[in-house]
Amino acid sequence: MGHRPGPGNGHCRRHAGSAGHPSVSHSQCGGMMSSRAGKQRVLASGFSILAVCIAGALQAQEAPVQLDTVVVTGTNIRGATPAGNDVMVIGAEQIQASGKATVGDFLRELPANFAGGVGMSDNIQGSDSSVAGSNMTGGQGVNLRGLGALSTLVLVNGRRVAAAGQYGDFVDISTIPSNAVDHIEILLDGASAVYGSDAVGGVVNIILKRSDDGARTTVRLGNATEGGNSQLQIGQTWGRQWSGGGMIVGYEYDRQDALAATDLGIYRSGSDFSDRGGVNWRRAGARAGAAANQFNTPTANGWGTPARRISGGGLVAVTDGVGNTHDAWDKVDILPEMERHSAFVGFEQEVGAAELYGDLRYTRRRGTYDQGYQALYGTLGPNNPYLIPGVANNYGVLIDDRPLQREVGVDSIAATLGAGFDLGGSWRGEATVSYSRDKQFRNSDVQRNANIYDFLPTPAGGKVQAPTAIQCSQGLPGNASPAQQAYCAGLNYAAFNPWTTDPLSEQVLSQLIGYENLDFASWLAQASFKVDGDLFAMPGGTAKLAAGIDYRRENIGGELDFNWRSTSDRHEVFGTTERDVGAVFAELAFPLIGKDNASRFARKLDLSLAGRYERSRGMGDFSTFNPKVGLDFKPTDGLTLRASWGTSFHAPPMRYAYDGVQPITGGNGAFLRADLYRAPCNTTVVPLNGVSNTAAGCTFNAIVVSGGAGPTLKPEEAKTWTLGFDWKPEWAPGLRAGASYFNLKIDDRIVRIQAGQLGGILNDLFTKGTTPYLGSLEINPGADRVRQIMENDPRYLGQLGAGPVVGAADVAMIVNATQLNLASLRMDGFDFNLDYGFDTSYGGSLEFFNRGTLLKSYEIEATPGAGYVDRLARYSAADGSSPVKLRSMHGVKWYYGNLNASLTMNYVDDYQCVAGCFLPNAQGLPVAATAPVKIKAWKTFDFHLGYDLSGIGGLFRDSRVNFTAINLTNSAPPFFDTGTTAAVDTLPDPYDPANATVMGRSLVLSFDKRW
Repeated sequence: MGHRPGPGNGHCRRHAGSAGHPSVSHSQCGGMMSSRAGKQRVLASGFSILAVCIAGALQAQEAPVQLDTVVVTGTNIRGATPAGNDVMVIGAEQIQASGKATVGDFLRELPANFAGGVGMSDNIQGSDSSVAGSNMTGGQGVNLRGLGALSTLVLVNGRRVAAAGQYGDFVDISTIPSNAVDHIEILLDGASAVYGSDAVGGVVNIILKRSDDGARTTVRLGNATEGGNSQLQIGQTWGRQWSGGGMIVGYEYDRQDALAATDLGIYRSGSDFSDRGGVNWRRAGARAGAAANQFNTPTANGWGTPARRISGGGLVAVTDGVGNTHDAWDKVDILPEMERHSAFVGFEQEVGAAELYGDLRYTRRRGTYDQGYQALYGTLGPNNPYLIPGVANNYGVLIDDRPLQREVGVDSIAATLGAGFDLGGSWRGEATVSYSRDKQFRNSDVQRNANIYDFLPTPAGGKVQAPTAIQCSQGLPGNASPAQQAYCAGLNYAAFNPWTTDPLSEQVLSQLIGYENLDFASWLAQASFKVDGDLFAMPGGTAKLAAGIDYRRENIGGELDFNWRSTSDRHEVFGTTERDVGAVFAELAFPLIGKDNASRFARKLDLSLAGRYERSRGMGDFSTFNPKVGLDFKPTDGLTLRASWGTSFHAPPMRYAYDGVQPITGGNGAFLRADLYRAPCNTTVVPLNGVSNTAAGCTFNAIVVSGGAGPTLKPEEAKTWTLGFDWKPEWAPGLRAGASYFNLKIDDRIVRIQAGQLGGILNDLFTKGTTPYLGSLEINPGADRVRQIMENDPRYLGQLGAGPVVGAADVAMIVNATQLNLASLRMDGFDFNLDYGFDTSYGGSLEFFNRGTLLKSYEIEATPGAGYVDRLARYSAADGSSPVKLRSMHGVKWYYGNLNASLTMNYVDDYQCVAGCFLPNAQGLPVAATAPVKIKAWKTFDFHLGYDLSGIGGLFRDSRVNFTAINLTNSAPPFFDTGTTAAVDTLPDPYDPANATVMGRSLVLSFDKRW
């Protein structure tokens, strides 16, 4: 076949490994190593997930050599590698041998994929609740360098794909079937000069198969040793290759059972962490009917039992020893029940001097979580028929008739069609079009504790929030207004009895527990054209040029059906946001020193220059130009020095800029509060409303406008430079070593004023007279400005909470808690690898490997001029986890005939909880830690054993069996107490789901058969 244009950018040749033993290397064209056949087998047949950084392309021993075309991520020039950078290449068999079920599970273990972005679905708080609930379906994202999924560009076959989540802020790689993957390429450097937006922390390019010869069946069985979580994966492909082309068709089925928290050792005592030095977070609220469920109210740091009709001893006696508490993790799934169907097809065909290629894939995934029982806390009204006379009738009740549930799903489709054709001489053109679409849904049970739609008139002519469904069910207090009483009476609700031992009626349950059904769809269409070829001869070789144009359109929109924030069924359509992006790009490669002009201490010198101009219109108008320079220098055979410098950016997600109505948690809204925001009682900055609190000062009236920023949001911009080396000494052919230093600075980082930050911002304003967020505060805005929000802004929800009824003239401040370009980040560190393989005297071979990422700094400046703050290896409740200092992998692999085995240690360094961790006081009550709490390092071991069954013959010809023990020693994540609060009602966690997985030991058996 002629030049085969692959699905992405530049190309080079490598030797393909034998079946079951692919070669995995850094992309080094023309870098085949000459050594003994036994050494070739060591280095070509056994690379597991930890050998992704080994340089060189090696010839396997068992099968005839077959040349294959490989895409090289990071360059647009055929036959070139990205000067200044190293590209990790991971083969499909590496994923299979790892025992991981999905591409996302596999990539999570790579040292450079730090925590802090979109979480995986091994913890319902660390996945679906991450990114303010953006991860609607329990998807999986990639977070290179710990910069977040927003700053990692994920490509499939070199093409962008539709964004996932309700904000469109990550690419869900869990929709990609593992048996469709040929290999994965990872570039750990900024690459906006080649790809445009999002390539800040790096690029992950997942290359799918386009052809195969014959059929292949894979079966994977997995099971966690704690709690089950049985997994079944079945894959089937069929392919054919012919002169000038080939094709492949495939299907994969994947299913996993739910895994309950209480089945895992780390939750052995549920939400009681006192046996590990933490707090007993069992909540004060008993199942309906227990005598002890009366007279309980929430406290600042949990649920308390301030007043009782019986003694403490009697309380324990009537509740089987647990008192008036329940386990917050009861009936909570850590992993959902999930089922996925995926199908794909790929082809490539020469037509004269041209070649056509394409692929199509579809995934349907559905899942279900149990989310625990809903606890309700309140006070019965005087008109409730179940009121107990003579007491306050505060109650804390667990609605245990059925657990809350969440159903999630995604339908994903993607297609690519391309053509490469000769333009004369060395010049070649390539035109590619692609389309992808993700349609997602999340249906959740939610307590009906809010009402943002229904408002009642006040005597002063204003409006106040109407009662919620729960308030009307329990009965309003005696001081409720006639309008509020009439509102509840009109609903004709059945009275809620928190004391009954009988199951609640369906009517009462529907009054207490509502629903939220959220649907989002995003699509992306992209068209590209490029040319590349030789420019002119140079002493070191031939200069090359690649240039082209690129256009894409992105679209995201959604709708919401719910009743939990209203007393009636509601439907909202979120405004569709769209963005058109056009780009022109060029790249030059100059071989300054080559074989014709090499000297003793200058064997090779390559220089690359790249640049891309990108212009965006639609949701946010902006334009950027990003250059990049790369240099490879080979002073002697076996040693390569490299350096790069460039700029990169990522455009703000369109939903971050969208400022229309979005009535969901974390969404867009505007509301007035008269009882929440405080100032010194002698302040002259804002007028006070007369409601005072001697401990916290006086209050003032404020409107908060939260959510999207509108079209003013700008891209985040980064500068990156790297220095590195790769060493393969000729005197030690099995030795490979390499390291890269990287330095990165990002400006205009997108932040948003969070509820927990507002108190500190206001304190700065009143004590210092200013704040870095001053531009977000409208002080004494005037009645006309306030009336504009109250009467004309569709996001305005009215006055929430208690306090005096407020008119437009009484509002002292407008807080614009929207997305802002304020923060900066700077970081530096090292990537490293060291590998050594050798033959043994008994005929087998061994290989030792080490690789990791070591960070020297990770600093954030929250606002301009505020100064940089060290965030390396830090956890806080407000900001979550920052990257740890070191993540690494170390191990050994052994090969003997048809048998191979490996043992791998995965290491996550220790770090500190600096805010938001809890310790028990002498009475066992929760106290926020005032000094940093150390979170221990985490080490896990993975064991793999594989055997090639071909020697048996018959049905076992061309077949292989693999056994993998993931987390062999069942090492639990490091414990620390993240706590919970009554105001937020979050689940207390004993570990950090961003830096560890709670799964424990998993045993996996897989079978692979070629037909």
